[in-house]
Amino acid sequence: MTPQFLKRFCSVAAAALAIVAVWSGAAAAIPIPLFNTGTDPVNAAWGAANVPDIHYFYTLSPTAGPPVTVDATGYPIAGGPWVANNANSRWIGPDQFSYGPAGNYTYATQFFLPPTTNLSTVSVSGMWATDDPGLDIEINTLSTGQVSAGFTSLVPFSITSGFQLGLNTIEFLVQNAGGPTGLRVDKIQGSYSLIPEPGTFALAAAGLARIAAIRRRRATTL
Repeated sequence: MTPQFLKRFCSVAAAALAIVAVWSGAAAAIPIPLFNTGTDPVNAAWGAANVPDIHYFYTLSPTAGPPVTVDATGYPIAGGPWVANNANSRWIGPDQFSYGPAGNYTYATQFFLPPTTNLSTVSVSGMWATDDPGLDIEINTLSTGQVSAGFTSLVPFSITSGFQLGLNTIEFLVQNAGGPTGLRVDKIQGSYSLIPEPGTFALAAAGLARIAAIRRRRATTL
């Protein structure tokens, strides 16, 4: 390997690595700040009952007031059919005893996506349980067609489309036939990647041009 060839090889390698770095940085996943039901500002479950949920609110409810944490020391959690709370999330409902009128309840949580978000890379996933049926999960009023398995187990959900720049709203649609009612969301998480800025495209283009120029010069010397 001649010194001249080695110099050209290093130049090509450096340009290629620059392009990889540019596109890798643009595609790096950025976490979305999402919270489980019944949690504090650092996403740890509240220890007490009747605490208003600071991350979820009703967009539809036959009752007044915000959803609150349900008492875990009695029915329907302690000795009851609802899947137990854990350190990461807890049940929320219309009151601390989970009792509310029959009807439809829609629980919502929101997050923001910056203007430079590549919307095709956004995704949100988690697990949910409801009493009574979980009829759907909507993103910005668009149905995802997902239903819960009821209140005895948490089941996965996933959202991969329907997002928008700025404010996004996830809604959990729950129907109550009467008696206990509530929502539990656990392990919710999300991420997105950014669209490269114009300067990033320029850097990538310059790297490609450098590689092409080196290849042309090499071809003329062979």
